Amino acid sequence: MSESFKKIIKGAIIISLVFVMGSIFAPKIDAQAKAWSKNSKGQFVNDQGKVIQGATMKGVDVSKWQGNINWKKVAKTDVDFAIIRCGFGDNLTSQDDEYWEKNVAGCIKNKIPFGTYLYSYAKTNAQAKSEAQHVLRLLKGRDVYFPIYYDMEENAQAKLGKTKVGKLANIFMNEIRAQGYKAGIYANLNWWTNYIPGSFGTNTEISKWVAQWDHKLGYKGTANMWQCTSNGSVSGISGRVDLNFWFGAYNANWYKRNVTVRTTVSVPRPAKAKIKSIKAKHRKLVVKVKKAKDAVGYRVKYSRYKSMKKSKSKYSRSRKITLKNLKGKKRYYIQVKSYNTKPNGKRLYAKQWSKKKSKKTKR
Repeated sequence: MSESFKKIIKGAIIISLVFVMGSIFAPKIDAQAKAWSKNSKGQFVNDQGKVIQGATMKGVDVSKWQGNINWKKVAKTDVDFAIIRCGFGDNLTSQDDEYWEKNVAGCIKNKIPFGTYLYSYAKTNAQAKSEAQHVLRLLKGRDVYFPIYYDMEENAQAKLGKTKVGKLANIFMNEIRAQGYKAGIYANLNWWTNYIPGSFGTNTEISKWVAQWDHKLGYKGTANMWQCTSNGSVSGISGRVDLNFWFGAYNANWYKRNVTVRTTVSVPRPAKAKIKSIKAKHRKLVVKVKKAKDAVGYRVKYSRYKSMKKSKSKYSRSRKITLKNLKGKKRYYIQVKSYNTKPNGKRLYAKQWSKKKSKKTKR
């Protein structure tokens, strides 16, 4: 046998061994399984038919954007749970999710376990507390069967830095825990990697819900739940819906409310607001307000009259408020009053208005 022929035979054997070994150790693929559903062995698979290791339950997260949901149809699918948005931002009734109560009622009627989340805009400690009160007001003391999640993904929050982001999250979660609920954080992989404190990833008291729309989850920590796609399809829900997978053990009793804790939330009255500056522009005035303790927002009152008759008001969570559509080259008188929000969603104002200041608009 020639040396060249021996080399050919040896090469063929090596290639065959590589193929056989690759077949043994390659991830199992079930081409017949539907994307993001169970295969013939009852295991959840991704959109490539590969098994999602550790996934034990499949869920959806919904908000007003899904419109009217037929939860009876959803209950007949392979969906095991739902995470329902209750609202966004401060504890104001105008920021409640319009379909919250309807979605909760649908899940209860059709015996679908559910949790909830709130989209955060908080940049101050007072706002984080107000956002927790927003959730608690809508829960009305009822049980939930998954953690309550704080949705953090705003660019304005990312600019605050990890330390401040962590503090805001802890304020929110501590308020939630004080009422007997489990708490967690929802964020995308970029946020978990770059903007949320690393210590949160190893804290078992925090439920970690990670969004990464991909074939597999690349989070280095231990995630409790993975939002794998925004392009899911579920009978009973019109259009696209987010799909999620729960990892590991689950017991509904772990997440039910501990009713022995305090049931009231105290809300401090905010300090008096002060106007920092007023800048004139073309038919506009830009009002800057000094930070007032315990304030989540500010009411700006303005009028052409020094007596403040025929005044108009603008509400803002920002301390920089622009008054638009004013008359050119006219003097306006301005006052500001800070506010916090009560558990029932009503505003709790400071006792006094700021001192009155005036400014003339430009042409």
